Amino acid sequence: MLCINSTKFGEIIIDGKKYQQVLIVGDSVSERDSQRLEKLFNTTHKIAEWEIDSLFQKNPEIILIGTGQDGMLEVSKDLLEKVKKANIELITDFTPKIVEIYNEKNKAGKQVNALIHTTC
Repeated sequence: MLCINSTKFGEIIIDGKKYQQVLIVGDSVSERDSQRLEKLFNTTHKIAEWEIDSLFQKNPEIILIGTGQDGMLEVSKDLLEKVKKANIELITDFTPKIVEIYNEKNKAGKQVNALIHTTC
């Protein structure tokens, strides 16, 4: 079971390992592909289709979106529609709050996937 230790601007520490921005699917943690996002959107403040697809892998009960320290990450209508159709709980909030929620839900045994933006 993963544990998010802490987050601050531009950083998140999960099980003692430092990342910048992450996609958590089950027990797998991967860095968001910032270069690919920048090329596609000119920002990392949007969620790409491949990230949305990843969030639905491994049958999550809950999808969490950490919108950054200041809430600048945009949650697309496509993601909102997919979550509704799949009847999956979606929680979006500032990243520090999502870290708390992730640890709480994970500890309770829930299947949680998350996309966590750590800057703005």
